[in-house]
Amino acid sequence: MSGQPTVIMVHGAWHGAWCFERLETALAERGIPSRSVELTSHGTDPQAVGDLWSDVELVRRTVRETDGPVVLFGHSYGGVVITEAAEGLPNLQRLIYLAAFMPDRGESMRTLTGGGNAPWLTFENGMHSVQPGWGTKLFYHDCPPEIAADAESRLVPQSLASFGQEVTTAGWRSVPASYLVCTEDQACPPVSQRRWAARVEKAVEWRTGHSPFLHRAGELADLIEQQL
Repeated sequence: MSGQPTVIMVHGAWHGAWCFERLETALAERGIPSRSVELTSHGTDPQAVGDLWSDVELVRRTVRETDGPVVLFGHSYGGVVITEAAEGLPNLQRLIYLAAFMPDRGESMRTLTGGGNAPWLTFENGMHSVQPGWGTKLFYHDCPPEIAADAESRLVPQSLASFGQEVTTAGWRSVPASYLVCTEDQACPPVSQRRWAARVEKAVEWRTGHSPFLHRAGELADLIEQQL
């Protein structure tokens, strides 16, 4: 049995649990159990896609179903999800934010991103999608080309509703939290990351882009281990 808490990983918008496959392996090599959730707020069928609230309920249910202490690890939009989901979970030990949006009460993903319609997105049927080529520019600019191309090919539309819904609680106010700042990030401004990192107990600056779990999983696993 591992003496470590289980790390439950929550991915960002347009992505899926697939993006943490390398990180799960790296954590397992260090004796750290982990699980990756597949959020409800993305997909190809607008009628079947959920929103922030269904994402939060999924994460809460996953934490409740996990034996022993749990750490929630959120990347990008996943930071919004874990911020709301953290309330009322007795076995939740810590929040870890990686290049993640960290709202306060009454804020939303749209609030934190300025509320504009980014030119690199297309909008249809209550969803928004990343235009071809922009995934590599924003999310994977420092990844090897073959990894970036594979990741971009897996991106799917994201619910517009999930970006507009405001959190009702700020879990980082009551649960110990860490923030991993990605100083070369092209998607989530490092200046914003530093502002959010100043709110929490532990903060680390790391010279990397937005998605280090794809090509620097071992280093990221070491950083996570240091926060546990």
